[in-house]
Amino acid sequence: MHRFAVVLPLDPMHVGERYAVRNWPLHITVSPVFSTEATTAMLAGPLTAVASAHSAIDVVVGPPELFGPRHDTPAARIDSSAVRGLHDALSTALAPLGVAFDSPRYAGDGFRPHITTTTHGAAQEGARIRLAQLALVDMEPGPGPGRPQVVAVAGLHKPIQ
Repeated sequence: MHRFAVVLPLDPMHVGERYAVRNWPLHITVSPVFSTEATTAMLAGPLTAVASAHSAIDVVVGPPELFGPRHDTPAARIDSSAVRGLHDALSTALAPLGVAFDSPRYAGDGFRPHITTTTHGAAQEGARIRLAQLALVDMEPGPGPGRPQVVAVAGLHKPIQ
């Protein structure tokens, strides 16, 4: 089994970048950590298809809240139907690949978009942010400096009709 997550980074991520969890760049987790037998290549197709069907998303950072199972993780709430729609679209697209969320309570109806505070800082309430990329992150890559590792990226760029 492989473990992955899909995020909307505030600043672009690049394939091959690795981060210790506490050092992740600011992002919104749009598909929480999941396990699957699917390979990176098998996941990249649906990721790209979903990204190409969605435009960049503009959000306004909400007030700070405490997240996590113990409500001790500082984060900023994001109220966005577009981010929720992206979460739903990814869940649907990845389902045929046998995706099983590690914490299903944070997916589907339990999905609450937010930006977790990390060593890179915190999202400031009221800030306007444009989210334009999805990043597929391998949560358990092979040996190397830092973990997890970005293994695929796709730009949000719904064609103009």
